[in-house]
Amino acid sequence: MTFLRIAYIRSSIHTGSGLVNHILEIAKRVKTAGNEVAIVCREAEITPPQSVRIYEVHFGGEFIPLFRNLIFPFKCLRILEKFDLIHTQYHPCIFVGNTTGKFLKKPHVFTYHGFAPIKPWRSYRQKLKMIDHRIGTFFSFRFKVNRIITVSNFLKKELITKYFVKEDIIRVIYNGVDTTRFNPQISGANIRKFYKLKDSPVVLYLGRLAPYKGVQFLIRAIPMILKELPDTKFLIGGAARYDAPNLWQLIKKLKIENSIIFSGYVPDYSVPHFYACCDVFCYPSLWEGFGLTPAEAQACGKPVVAFNTCALPEVIENNRTGLLVEPENVKALADALISLLSNEERRIRMGLEARKRILQLFSWNKAAKQTLQVYHEVL
Repeated sequence: MTFLRIAYIRSSIHTGSGLVNHILEIAKRVKTAGNEVAIVCREAEITPPQSVRIYEVHFGGEFIPLFRNLIFPFKCLRILEKFDLIHTQYHPCIFVGNTTGKFLKKPHVFTYHGFAPIKPWRSYRQKLKMIDHRIGTFFSFRFKVNRIITVSNFLKKELITKYFVKEDIIRVIYNGVDTTRFNPQISGANIRKFYKLKDSPVVLYLGRLAPYKGVQFLIRAIPMILKELPDTKFLIGGAARYDAPNLWQLIKKLKIENSIIFSGYVPDYSVPHFYACCDVFCYPSLWEGFGLTPAEAQACGKPVVAFNTCALPEVIENNRTGLLVEPENVKALADALISLLSNEERRIRMGLEARKRILQLFSWNKAAKQTLQVYHEVL
């Protein structure tokens, strides 16, 4: 295939972002395939892998929210002249692809990861941010976008029904999972020792403590689980957002302080060991465009209990790799967790099937190959 020069656009390249990880995993494989790749951003906190070059674009007023969104696309033009194709990932970076398509006639591919729902947020600032993202993206789709990649069929349907995008320009390419890093042979012994979990059954939640991620539903289910399995421990990993639900007040009200542990932010190197320490991974999210953490948990051979909504049924196969229950149904969530915690043979069987399915469907090599096909299709 022809040698390509691809520029990936993201306003900030920072640690702990699933979207940034997506860009890096695709970029380094496109680079390995013999192409030139670079990431163009306003700020970068990390060192890119395998000689993926990063261009940081600085300008006066770059810290003024609305102003920088308007100026950044034009400041990128000089850098992007030498590239064959521009690949953007999120709002407002899509504006860079629109602008480059208009003034430099460069093909533009956009990956749609979806936007978190508006309703669960209590902060009006966050609600307005989500509305702004939707409106900006809606109009950007009508201005110099050659192809749209999306990471689930759920999001493809959303593009067609809510954004009125023509189906023929949409390509579904699932996210990948690093199945070497996330595997069933990893030991969780140090995590169990550190948090004094001993041999107790452990349910793990790992993710941001944002309202739509649903950890409050797991907490409400805990008394029902403890009634049947009183030795169970619940390990909650993830940083609290400024708009996080008041979880401590709920925990005190339910009198479950002795059964629940908050780890706070989990550093990247510890994440596989957290998955390894649990018996069941619980992810009661109300919205996911894909669902990377349940995919990683399954790669580690763990069954997942989650809500049957959005893209989660594409990542978790009900009754084979985990259990999916009605969204917001706390009783059903508790029953599913009790069912798996009470049946070791079923947990092991589901964990083996989960690992097998992840290996079949969610490969970064496969995702990069399909992405390259989209580039050649556009060019």
